[in-house]
Amino acid sequence: MAITALIENGKVISTGATTSSKSTEKGNNSVNEDMFLQLLVAEMKYQDPLEPTSNTEWVSQYATFTQIEQSTAMQQSMKQMEAQDLVGKEVIMKSTNEITGETSYFSGVVDYMYVEGNEVFLSINDQLYNINDLDSVVNGDYMKAVSVAKDFETMMNKLPGINALTIADKQLIETVRATYDAMTTYQKEFVSKDLTDLLEKLEQKMKELTAAAETEEPEVTDNEETETTEEVAEEEPENTEEA
Repeated sequence: MAITALIENGKVISTGATTSSKSTEKGNNSVNEDMFLQLLVAEMKYQDPLEPTSNTEWVSQYATFTQIEQSTAMQQSMKQMEAQDLVGKEVIMKSTNEITGETSYFSGVVDYMYVEGNEVFLSINDQLYNINDLDSVVNGDYMKAVSVAKDFETMMNKLPGINALTIADKQLIETVRATYDAMTTYQKEFVSKDLTDLLEKLEQKMKELTAAAETEEPEVTDNEETETTEEVAEEEPENTEEA
């Protein structure tokens, strides 16, 4: 890989573009050890002979670069470990519009991690996103609570209104109540108070309907009326004989 350097007074002041076709690819434009050594040789070659750089300075520069390189490698390794740990988890990513500068957020489950050069990516919904755009990791209990609360809301929406409630809806009311009681305290925090208040009103209305049905007089069937008529008819001849 060819490298050009601008020299002024025996010092390297800037580097030119590399001729490698991958130099423009994201993650492949960072300075590596070979590049540093070539720059160091160029600086030594074109240094001012009247004010040569001491060996101590060369060693110091190389030691500094080595520390930076090790630090970068460690950060890269930590990013990969973090990305691996995120696989299968719900995350929230942020995306900034390069034109408007507006930041938007979206969530999804991480399918797998992908490493390209020095960059680590997360695959979400068949799209790759840089791990640097990670905003937060969604807690599993949170997602479960949201799902349970949503199911409860769906069940409540299927219930009839208070004025349309009948005895036939009693079992449905009991099922909804059982679903709510089975929730944890944390999950109940995601349920709207309006829904729980409505459920209590429906239960109270159902109690009133049940009580009213239990106090109503039983209807007399045709068979019972026939039997009563026959009993009266049988008793009349006996009264005639006594007269």
